[in-house]
Amino acid sequence: MSCEQIERQLGLRVDGELAPAEQAVVNAHLETCPDCRAELAELRQLAGIIAGLSPVSVPDSLWGSIEQRLDGAESDAAVTRPARCSRLVFVRPWAIAAGIVLTVGLGMLGLSSFDTTARASTVDFAMLLDALPLDAQKAFRKFLVRYDAKPTTPVAAKRIAPHLNFDTPAELPGGFRLQSVYQLRIGRTPAIAAAYDRDGEFLATVFHAPMKLEKFGSHENFPCVIGEHCGHKVQVGAWTLVHVTDPTTCHCLLSRIDEQAEMPAVLTAIAPPVASQPGGHGG
Repeated sequence: MSCEQIERQLGLRVDGELAPAEQAVVNAHLETCPDCRAELAELRQLAGIIAGLSPVSVPDSLWGSIEQRLDGAESDAAVTRPARCSRLVFVRPWAIAAGIVLTVGLGMLGLSSFDTTARASTVDFAMLLDALPLDAQKAFRKFLVRYDAKPTTPVAAKRIAPHLNFDTPAELPGGFRLQSVYQLRIGRTPAIAAAYDRDGEFLATVFHAPMKLEKFGSHENFPCVIGEHCGHKVQVGAWTLVHVTDPTTCHCLLSRIDEQAEMPAVLTAIAPPVASQPGGHGG
């Protein structure tokens, strides 16, 4: 196996998730490769840092807020286009949240239209999250490598992933300027990623088809409501990875921006209403 292939396995090795045969292959490579041994040592250091982070508590009012928004979306659906929260799918099944969303929204979402291969796939954010505390941009590059990223352009990205509903504007609210766009392959479907910068502050987006399973390693995944957007998030120190899902697309936002002051506008910019997309999948 190449160093690039081995690097994709190192996070799983640190977490003890490799099968015995896979671990034997990785161990054999590590014996002869100082670069990969150094990478493994860095990941172990990151794991120690993460283990020492204070856990993030979920506000007591959160579930009530989610229920109110979903109830409102259900009542509005009889008259107008379903409210944004009513169109969202919590792909990762937390016990209570999944029950709420399935009860209120499955009939409207038309989940049967999802591509079956996409639903059977898995996306793994563990390596990205593990490496965030030391170098977020390097962590993002590791994620790109894991999913065979290739540079592309905003216009080409639309052609590459016509089934996805997303935008990669030249500038996001708050002054983040587009630096690069990538095409990826997650599962059997194309995905898109983009990197932004604001005076040295990094922000990244990933757009992929809804997955049956999202992996976050040892990191806790919580439901969240950000502006008019319902989704879920993982907090690693000052960094937040937010996921907002509509019938065709999971919109992932990695940033350190304020969830109340800046994040709602950014999410709206990268996750436009489905009906507004040319040739989009309307409800």
